[in-house]
Amino acid sequence: MKKPISIIILGLLGVLILTTPALAATTVSLLPLSVEVEQGQIFNIVIGVNPQGIKNYTAKIQIQYPAEFLEAKSFTFRGGWTVLSQPGYDLIDNAKGVLVKTAGFTGGFSSPVTFGTVSFLAKTTGNGIIKVGGNSIVLDRASHNVFEDTAVQSSITITASLSPVEQAIPPVEEIPLMPEETSLTQKETAPPALFDILTQPEAKQSKRNLLMPILAGVGILIVVIAGYALYRRRRKKLV
Repeated sequence: MKKPISIIILGLLGVLILTTPALAATTVSLLPLSVEVEQGQIFNIVIGVNPQGIKNYTAKIQIQYPAEFLEAKSFTFRGGWTVLSQPGYDLIDNAKGVLVKTAGFTGGFSSPVTFGTVSFLAKTTGNGIIKVGGNSIVLDRASHNVFEDTAVQSSITITASLSPVEQAIPPVEEIPLMPEETSLTQKETAPPALFDILTQPEAKQSKRNLLMPILAGVGILIVVIAGYALYRRRRKKLV
Protein backbone atom coordinates (compact mmCIF):
# COMPACT_ATOMS: atom_id res chain seq x y z
CA MET A 1 0.00 0.00 0.00
CA LYS A 2 2.90 2.38 0.68
CA LYS A 3 4.22 2.10 -2.86
CA PRO A 4 1.07 3.41 -4.60
CA ILE A 5 0.85 6.29 -2.10
CA SER A 6 4.44 7.34 -2.76
CA ILE A 7 3.80 7.21 -6.49
CA ILE A 8 0.75 9.46 -6.07
CA ILE A 9 2.75 11.96 -3.97
CA LEU A 10 5.56 12.07 -6.51
CA GLY A 11 3.02 12.58 -9.25
CA LEU A 12 1.42 15.51 -7.44
CA LEU A 13 4.84 17.11 -6.84
CA GLY A 14 5.60 16.73 -10.52
CA VAL A 15 2.36 18.41 -11.48
CA LEU A 16 3.12 21.29 -9.09
CA ILE A 17 6.63 21.69 -10.50
CA LEU A 18 5.31 21.75 -14.05
CA THR A 19 2.52 24.24 -13.30
CA THR A 20 4.61 26.66 -11.19
CA PRO A 21 6.26 28.39 -14.19
CA ALA A 22 2.82 28.95 -15.71
CA LEU A 23 1.73 30.85 -12.58
CA ALA A 24 4.91 32.99 -12.57
CA ALA A 25 3.83 35.04 -15.58
CA THR A 26 4.61 38.66 -14.64
CA THR A 27 7.64 40.11 -16.42
CA VAL A 28 9.67 43.26 -15.80
CA SER A 29 11.11 45.34 -18.66
CA LEU A 30 13.84 47.95 -19.04
CA LEU A 31 13.79 50.66 -21.68
CA PRO A 32 15.77 51.54 -23.67
CA LEU A 33 17.49 48.22 -24.28
CA SER A 34 20.74 49.96 -25.22
CA VAL A 35 22.16 53.34 -24.26
CA GLU A 36 25.19 55.22 -25.60
CA VAL A 37 26.19 58.32 -23.64
CA GLU A 38 29.24 60.45 -22.96
CA GLN A 39 31.09 60.52 -19.68
CA GLY A 40 29.43 62.97 -17.28
CA GLN A 41 25.98 62.74 -18.85
CA ILE A 42 22.79 61.66 -17.05
CA PHE A 43 20.34 59.25 -18.71
CA ASN A 44 17.10 57.52 -17.73
CA ILE A 45 16.01 53.88 -17.62
CA VAL A 46 12.26 53.20 -17.48
CA ILE A 47 11.07 50.13 -15.58
CA GLY A 48 7.83 48.49 -16.67
CA VAL A 49 5.75 45.64 -15.22
CA ASN A 50 3.61 43.37 -17.41
CA PRO A 51 1.22 41.09 -15.46
CA GLN A 52 0.16 39.19 -18.60
CA GLY A 53 -3.54 39.56 -17.74
CA ILE A 54 -3.18 38.34 -14.13
CA LYS A 55 -4.08 41.06 -11.64
CA ASN A 56 -1.06 42.16 -9.59
CA TYR A 57 -1.00 44.43 -6.56
CA THR A 58 2.53 44.81 -5.19
CA ALA A 59 5.97 44.96 -6.80
CA LYS A 60 9.43 44.89 -5.30
CA ILE A 61 11.92 45.57 -8.10
CA GLN A 62 15.66 45.03 -7.76
CA ILE A 63 17.98 46.68 -10.30
CA GLN A 64 21.67 45.77 -10.56
CA TYR A 65 24.19 48.02 -12.32
CA PRO A 66 28.00 48.35 -12.61
CA ALA A 67 28.99 50.66 -9.76
CA GLU A 68 32.39 51.40 -11.34
CA PHE A 69 30.69 53.02 -14.34
CA LEU A 70 27.32 54.25 -13.10
CA GLU A 71 25.81 56.12 -10.18
CA ALA A 72 22.08 56.02 -9.50
CA LYS A 73 21.08 59.65 -8.90
CA SER A 74 17.32 59.35 -8.32
CA PHE A 75 14.21 57.22 -8.74
CA THR A 76 10.73 58.49 -9.65
CA PHE A 77 7.60 56.37 -9.27
CA ARG A 78 4.90 56.51 -11.89
CA GLY A 79 1.54 57.83 -10.65
CA GLY A 80 -0.80 55.29 -9.01
CA TRP A 81 1.81 53.54 -6.86
CA THR A 82 1.84 53.72 -3.05
CA VAL A 83 5.49 53.72 -1.98
CA LEU A 84 6.78 51.41 0.76
CA SER A 85 9.74 53.13 2.43
CA GLN A 86 11.02 50.45 4.77
CA PRO A 87 14.53 49.03 5.28
CA GLY A 88 15.13 46.25 2.77
CA TYR A 89 12.39 47.56 0.47
CA ASP A 90 13.78 51.01 -0.38
CA LEU A 91 17.49 51.13 -1.21
CA ILE A 92 20.05 52.85 -3.45
CA ASP A 93 23.54 51.43 -2.88
CA ASN A 94 25.98 53.00 -5.32
CA ALA A 95 28.90 51.17 -3.71
CA LYS A 96 27.47 47.75 -4.63
CA GLY A 97 25.43 48.87 -7.63
CA VAL A 98 22.02 47.80 -6.28
CA LEU A 99 18.69 49.63 -6.32
CA VAL A 100 15.53 48.29 -4.66
CA LYS A 101 12.13 49.98 -4.81
CA THR A 102 8.80 48.66 -3.52
CA ALA A 103 5.25 49.91 -3.99
CA GLY A 104 1.63 48.77 -4.13
CA PHE A 105 -0.77 49.66 -6.94
CA THR A 106 -4.16 50.87 -5.74
CA GLY A 107 -6.89 48.53 -7.04
CA GLY A 108 -4.36 46.31 -8.78
CA PHE A 109 -3.42 46.17 -12.47
CA SER A 110 -3.78 43.47 -15.12
CA SER A 111 -2.21 45.31 -18.08
CA PRO A 112 1.34 46.66 -18.55
CA VAL A 113 2.20 49.71 -16.43
CA THR A 114 5.25 51.83 -15.78
CA PHE A 115 6.78 51.17 -12.37
CA GLY A 116 9.20 54.10 -12.35
CA THR A 117 12.26 55.77 -13.84
CA VAL A 118 15.89 55.59 -12.68
CA SER A 119 18.30 58.41 -13.48
CA PHE A 120 21.94 57.30 -13.84
CA LEU A 121 25.15 59.32 -14.05
CA ALA A 122 27.81 57.98 -16.45
CA LYS A 123 30.91 58.28 -14.24
CA THR A 124 33.62 56.95 -16.54
CA THR A 125 34.15 55.37 -19.94
CA GLY A 126 33.40 51.69 -20.47
CA ASN A 127 30.72 49.13 -21.19
CA GLY A 128 28.26 47.65 -18.73
CA ILE A 129 24.85 46.08 -18.19
CA ILE A 130 21.85 47.19 -16.17
CA LYS A 131 19.62 44.24 -15.31
CA VAL A 132 16.59 43.21 -13.29
CA GLY A 133 17.74 41.36 -10.18
CA GLY A 134 16.52 37.86 -9.31
CA ASN A 135 15.33 39.05 -5.89
CA SER A 136 12.48 41.02 -7.48
CA ILE A 137 8.98 40.10 -6.31
CA VAL A 138 5.52 40.74 -7.79
CA LEU A 139 2.48 39.67 -5.77
CA ASP A 140 -1.01 38.76 -6.96
CA ARG A 141 -4.32 38.86 -5.02
CA ALA A 142 -3.36 35.80 -2.97
CA SER A 143 0.11 37.30 -2.22
CA HIS A 144 1.77 34.70 -4.44
CA ASN A 145 5.00 35.76 -6.12
CA VAL A 146 4.18 35.72 -9.83
CA PHE A 147 7.42 37.35 -11.02
CA GLU A 148 9.13 35.54 -13.89
CA ASP A 149 12.87 36.22 -14.16
CA THR A 150 13.56 36.50 -17.89
CA ALA A 151 17.09 37.95 -17.56
CA VAL A 152 16.01 41.39 -18.82
CA GLN A 153 18.92 43.80 -19.28
CA SER A 154 19.96 47.04 -20.91
CA SER A 155 23.45 47.48 -22.35
CA ILE A 156 25.35 50.70 -21.63
CA THR A 157 28.22 52.23 -23.62
CA ILE A 158 29.99 55.25 -22.15
CA THR A 159 32.35 57.19 -24.41
CA ALA A 160 34.85 59.92 -23.57
CA SER A 161 33.54 63.48 -23.61
CA LEU A 162 35.34 66.57 -24.95
CA SER A 163 36.92 68.76 -22.32
CA PRO A 164 35.40 72.26 -21.87
CA VAL A 165 38.53 73.83 -23.43
CA GLU A 166 38.31 71.68 -26.54
CA GLN A 167 34.60 72.42 -26.87
CA ALA A 168 35.12 76.18 -26.55
CA ILE A 169 37.93 76.57 -29.13
CA PRO A 170 36.74 76.15 -32.75
CA PRO A 171 39.07 74.85 -35.46
CA VAL A 172 41.49 77.44 -36.82
CA GLU A 173 40.05 77.26 -40.34
CA GLU A 174 36.62 78.28 -39.05
CA ILE A 175 37.91 81.60 -37.66
CA PRO A 176 37.40 84.31 -40.37
CA LEU A 177 40.44 86.50 -41.08
CA MET A 178 39.91 90.27 -41.15
CA PRO A 179 40.93 91.63 -44.62
CA GLU A 180 43.66 94.29 -44.46
CA GLU A 181 41.86 96.71 -46.80
CA THR A 182 39.10 97.31 -44.24
CA SER A 183 41.33 99.34 -41.90
CA LEU A 184 40.10 102.82 -41.02
CA THR A 185 43.30 104.61 -42.17
CA GLN A 186 43.11 103.11 -45.63
CA LYS A 187 39.44 104.03 -45.94
CA GLU A 188 40.16 107.66 -44.99
CA THR A 189 43.09 108.01 -47.43
CA ALA A 190 41.36 106.22 -50.30
CA PRO A 191 40.75 108.32 -53.46
CA PRO A 192 37.21 109.58 -54.17
CA ALA A 193 34.92 107.64 -56.38
CA LEU A 194 35.49 107.76 -60.11
CA PHE A 195 32.00 109.23 -60.64
CA ASP A 196 32.82 112.22 -58.41
CA ILE A 197 35.99 112.94 -60.37
CA LEU A 198 34.14 112.99 -63.70
CA THR A 199 31.46 115.41 -62.49
CA GLN A 200 33.93 118.24 -61.79
CA PRO A 201 34.80 119.17 -65.44
CA GLU A 202 31.19 118.67 -66.41
CA ALA A 203 30.10 121.20 -63.81
CA LYS A 204 32.65 123.76 -65.06
CA GLN A 205 31.48 123.30 -68.65
CA SER A 206 27.88 123.82 -67.61
CA LYS A 207 28.71 127.12 -65.90
CA ARG A 208 30.60 128.29 -69.00
CA ASN A 209 27.63 127.49 -71.22
CA LEU A 210 25.33 129.52 -68.99
CA LEU A 211 27.60 132.63 -69.00
CA MET A 212 28.01 132.82 -72.78
CA PRO A 213 24.40 133.95 -73.62
CA ILE A 214 24.47 136.49 -70.82
CA LEU A 215 27.72 138.03 -72.04
CA ALA A 216 26.41 138.10 -75.61
CA GLY A 217 23.24 139.87 -74.52
CA VAL A 218 25.20 142.45 -72.53
CA GLY A 219 27.43 143.06 -75.56
CA ILE A 220 24.43 143.60 -77.85
CA LEU A 221 22.85 145.94 -75.34
CA ILE A 222 26.07 148.02 -75.17
CA VAL A 223 26.22 148.21 -78.95
CA VAL A 224 22.58 149.37 -79.13
CA ILE A 225 23.12 152.04 -76.48
CA ALA A 226 26.29 153.25 -78.19
CA GLY A 227 24.53 153.43 -81.56
CA TYR A 228 21.61 155.35 -80.06
CA ALA A 229 24.01 157.82 -78.44
CA LEU A 230 25.75 158.50 -81.77
CA TYR A 231 22.40 159.00 -83.45
CA ARG A 232 21.36 161.62 -80.90
CA ARG A 233 24.61 163.57 -81.34
CA ARG A 234 24.36 163.74 -85.14
CA ARG A 235 20.76 164.94 -84.96
CA LYS A 236 21.68 167.83 -82.64
CA LYS A 237 24.41 169.02 -85.02
CA LEU A 238 22.00 169.12 -87.94
CA VAL A 239 19.55 171.18 -86.01
